[in-house]
Amino acid sequence: MDSMKALIPLICFASMAGFAQQVDLPLASFTGTVREITAINLRLARQDQDDLDISCTHNTRYYSGAQKIKREKIKAGDRVSVETKLDLYLKPEAVNVRVLPPEKQ
Repeated sequence: MDSMKALIPLICFASMAGFAQQVDLPLASFTGTVREITAINLRLARQDQDDLDISCTHNTRYYSGAQKIKREKIKAGDRVSVETKLDLYLKPEAVNVRVLPPEKQ
């Protein structure tokens, strides 16, 4: 009987955890040149930094200016800005990928 009394608060706490509010972190933004892009990964070359691998999902959206485009339109060498969130494994996941005009030199 005592173990049952101890179990009741534990069950209540577990059920309330399901109603806990999820906090959405702001999107992180990275700018660089596409080294490689596939259906599941984008490798971004950043100036003076290591390459960054960003996962892509079926929810990732691709833009050129304000116009939505297909992923296949983005090629290695394109300059892009990528807005990311953290996935379940705390790795960057692309939310929006925006093609930028070439850098002026």
